[in-house]
Amino acid sequence: MRFSLVLLALLSCATAEEKHWAYVPPVKADVAGHPVDALLAKAWERSKLQPAKPAAPRQWLERAAFTLTGLAPTDEQLRRIEASPDDATWRALIDELLASPAYGERWARHWMDVARYADTRGYNFDQDNRYPFAYTYRNWLIKAFNDDLPYDRFVKLQIAADLLVDRPDHPDLAALGFLTVGLRGGPVETIDDRVDVVTRGFLSSTVSCARCHDHKTDPITMRDYYSLYSIFDHTEEPEDKPVIGAAEDEAAFQAYQAESAKLDEQDRAVRQQIVDHVRSKEALPNYLELAWLARKEDWNHGKATSEGFKRNRLRPNALMRWKDFLGENAEGERLKRWLGEMDAAADDNARKALCEALAGEWLAAGEGSELAGLTAKEGCPLNYDVDRISNFMDVEDGNQRRARIGAKSKLMMEHPGSPPRAMTLSDKGQWGQAVIFERGNPAARGESFDRQWMSFLGGGKYADGMSPRLSLAEKITDPANPLTARVIVNRTWAWHFGAPLAEPGDFGPQTLRPELLELLDTLAVSFLEKGQSMKELHRLLLTSQAFRLGAEGAAENDAIDQANTKFWKWNRRRLDFETMRDRVLASSGALQTDRTGGRSINLDDPPADTRRSLYAFVDRYALPGTFVSFDLPHPDHHSPKRVETTVPQQALYFLNGPMVIRQAEKLASDERFKALPDDRARLEWVYRTLFRRAPAEEEMQAALDWIGGVDPADYAPKLGGYWEVRHAPDAAAPTNELATFPIFADGVWKTGPDPATAPIRWLNVAANGGHASAHHAMVLRWRATGSGQVKMSGHLKRTQEGGSVLAWRIDGKGHPLAEAELAPDSSADIESTWTEVKPGDTMDFVLRAPNGDSCGNVAWTLRIEGRESESKPAEEIGNFTRQFPKSNDPAPGAQPANPWADLVQMLWASNEFHFVD
Repeated sequence: MRFSLVLLALLSCATAEEKHWAYVPPVKADVAGHPVDALLAKAWERSKLQPAKPAAPRQWLERAAFTLTGLAPTDEQLRRIEASPDDATWRALIDELLASPAYGERWARHWMDVARYADTRGYNFDQDNRYPFAYTYRNWLIKAFNDDLPYDRFVKLQIAADLLVDRPDHPDLAALGFLTVGLRGGPVETIDDRVDVVTRGFLSSTVSCARCHDHKTDPITMRDYYSLYSIFDHTEEPEDKPVIGAAEDEAAFQAYQAESAKLDEQDRAVRQQIVDHVRSKEALPNYLELAWLARKEDWNHGKATSEGFKRNRLRPNALMRWKDFLGENAEGERLKRWLGEMDAAADDNARKALCEALAGEWLAAGEGSELAGLTAKEGCPLNYDVDRISNFMDVEDGNQRRARIGAKSKLMMEHPGSPPRAMTLSDKGQWGQAVIFERGNPAARGESFDRQWMSFLGGGKYADGMSPRLSLAEKITDPANPLTARVIVNRTWAWHFGAPLAEPGDFGPQTLRPELLELLDTLAVSFLEKGQSMKELHRLLLTSQAFRLGAEGAAENDAIDQANTKFWKWNRRRLDFETMRDRVLASSGALQTDRTGGRSINLDDPPADTRRSLYAFVDRYALPGTFVSFDLPHPDHHSPKRVETTVPQQALYFLNGPMVIRQAEKLASDERFKALPDDRARLEWVYRTLFRRAPAEEEMQAALDWIGGVDPADYAPKLGGYWEVRHAPDAAAPTNELATFPIFADGVWKTGPDPATAPIRWLNVAANGGHASAHHAMVLRWRATGSGQVKMSGHLKRTQEGGSVLAWRIDGKGHPLAEAELAPDSSADIESTWTEVKPGDTMDFVLRAPNGDSCGNVAWTLRIEGRESESKPAEEIGNFTRQFPKSNDPAPGAQPANPWADLVQMLWASNEFHFVD
């Protein structure tokens, strides 16, 4: 017996001594020299690894620029490091990169993965699902990194900024976007998401796995989970979010306020209508009668909905409130008497008369009366004003209100005068205990308990007299917490070196002790000692010799550590999507880096070609295909790291992507490029612009051979065209004296605001039809932008009864090809013959009213078919309805394709462009 007890005691001691590595405080190693190099050298010696030789100084700088800013270094910076590759120059260049605004942009994008940033709430179609002010969180991140905000403050503000700032319009309130930009899948799922992003984002701990049961592998209990759940369950988000800055343009701001006030007044007026309805002498007797019946028969909400609809759409929520209110006040003298009379009434007519009498008396009740006192009670439906009446809205009211909220959201997001606001939240007034949901089911509430800090990190109640949310932030950032510093140091190492020291998504017991734990712990302690400065951490890592090692090492190392887990060489890195796109734009000269921050933009729109990729509008419900192809993590959940795939869509993007094509054409049309004397000089210019080097002779010759061997026919403009809407004095023959319509409004071209009194009466053109005018010809012109054969066809239909005869004609290059009359109440197919065209040639549909303008409207479909030659297949290349012109500005003609632009695309698709080293 004694032996068994001793053995059990020994086993318990051993278990205690083997506490999981991540749950014990980090210890700093006592080493000489640079800690990164010293500790890696120890690991190499143990494993008999030979480190790679240092890389070329130029590569140091390219790596640093990539990891710190996501942009290429400047030519001047490259010249400096190549001329003086010493530590002083190297440190000065690191400081320059850290001082660049691009640094904050790069590292904000990293953190946006952690924070599952998106500009939309997810699946939500009954209202605008966008977050109008998600961008203010991104802007806050950029500034926080650029200002080198201490990491503990960085964490606290993202959890409890509202409890740490000193004024209600403080810019730091935007930090709460960390909690509020997540997926909205209902209240329970929203809170679960916040528990997950906080614990995985700051602690690399999978606390959400304890939602339904104690964690299967980690020492995380349901009490741990529901302690955190209760903290976020006791928060609320203001509908009117606080303004935290000024609009950039005062005039635009004034216009925004006017539009916003108009929408607010529309919403207030509708809510006032419901208030008036509930208090009206017509509706109140019905509410009273049905509320009496609902008490008597114990109606549910469904029954109240159906019966209320029969009484001129009584709101079921108001009806149920009346039911409860009558029960709550049934002992009052007047209501008690009325209820007795209702019970004793002979029939429905008698009850109706009793309700009308009580309603009239109640609405006329003077101050001090019993009924006036009942009205003053908070629960009385007659006491609900415009601020509370939303509680009585039915389904249709809710749909209409969501549409109004969507219009307000759209205005906030798109209007240039909309000031920035913070997606903030705050604590509710009363704090209850934490409650466990049995098996994670919110309908099965289990025991209540005092919320506590994580048991696996020491546990204990949160501080008295402090918001539990702020106390949570303090616990996470407490230097004694063994996880927080390790987690951010590990993430930072991975973002610099291409691989983490420990699994970044999970520091739990399933993650084995890292081989380089001593290095991770030393960096974590150093990070704390240096004031939790991110920039100091960057300096420490980048000044190591390990960061400057070559990407090729001794072959015998592969048999020992092929995966390079001990970082004996540099991990050759492929550009992520944002850096790839930014480098394309920077090398073409399109990227503007003179301002940081701003609203989200659609990267597919040409105006976005001047902005960095982190400003992309991220739609979590409809994530763009380009993002998916290039491995951007889905923003529904926290992402500890990015995966890297190589799929055909990535190569196809460089062949067919509109942005890539635009930028290649831009580079090939650069005046500096075109001014060069010959193809050899042009090719060298392209290589220096894209790669910062001259081409090798074999590269030069291969490219020149390709440029010289292209077939000019392959680069002729493709057959296509565009439409113009014109008119001219009526003539039986084609004319070149065409005029533009002066007005385009509500989708219609016309010569005056009212067609009946316009300078040319009744003449108007829409996408699907129009009206002709006496003495004037309507001309719908298609202009070719390439060479080939085309013909016009379509269908005409008179849409009004009676009227005069119309005449139509198809002209090709100024010559009639087909014509006929269109009688009243008729329709006709139209078609021309095939006609050879070259760029600039036209095909016209002409509509005339030779017998006066009492001809009525005509509906039409007009299309252009095209083919390269008679032996080639035809396809539709013009459709008036789909390509209806909304401007008189000349459409840009198709430019001949440029083989040099194709060459640029090929070089952009190369490994050299996409890889660091």
